[in-house]
Amino acid sequence: MVNDFRSFAGKAAKAVAEEARQRGGSLALNDEDITAFLATVVEPGEQGVAFDRFTPHLDWPKVPRGRKVEDGFGGRSTTRKLAGAAIGVAAVASGEWIGDPRQSTALHGGFDSMAGQLRIQFEPVTNGCEHILALTNNRLILLRIRSGVGRKFGPALIAWWAHRSHVIASRRNGTIGFSLAFADSSWITLRGNADSTLRTAFPDTPSPWPGEPPR
Repeated sequence: MVNDFRSFAGKAAKAVAEEARQRGGSLALNDEDITAFLATVVEPGEQGVAFDRFTPHLDWPKVPRGRKVEDGFGGRSTTRKLAGAAIGVAAVASGEWIGDPRQSTALHGGFDSMAGQLRIQFEPVTNGCEHILALTNNRLILLRIRSGVGRKFGPALIAWWAHRSHVIASRRNGTIGFSLAFADSSWITLRGNADSTLRTAFPDTPSPWPGEPPR
């Protein structure tokens, strides 16, 4: 039975990795899919302004095992674990995620800060999820969408959120991402579209930020 599961996991990982390569290294949903998922979880009267796809920054610190959270979709069945493993293999194969847990220059404030809580929610115990950062007229939201092998997505939930007034600054981070600063003096750097509407919606404040040496 164990060998059967391993065989299934291997085949699933290959299939998803091939799909990632065919899509140019991305397993992301299309914009219409994301809009539909977002509409199911926002509060009445809340309007979506923008969303974009971001991935963990290479310099994010590793989340300690004891601080990892559940994904909110109800446990880790064998099928869920295999699907999550396949997604993870595909991400590495496509070059989407090759992290270095020894560095932590892309997060300031610790795991209990607003930025730290966002970092934790990007990496739940079960890794078969899609994460979208979305901005509404009221909040900045991390939308988590359950994914499986191929394009079997859903349902969705809000894994983390902050009032727009608590996101106080942004800055471009080269060509591969940007940083967001929060009212508790924490900040986080994400990989993705450096010119995203999510960045330009907040005041562009140059370095140094808290914890950084003067320049």
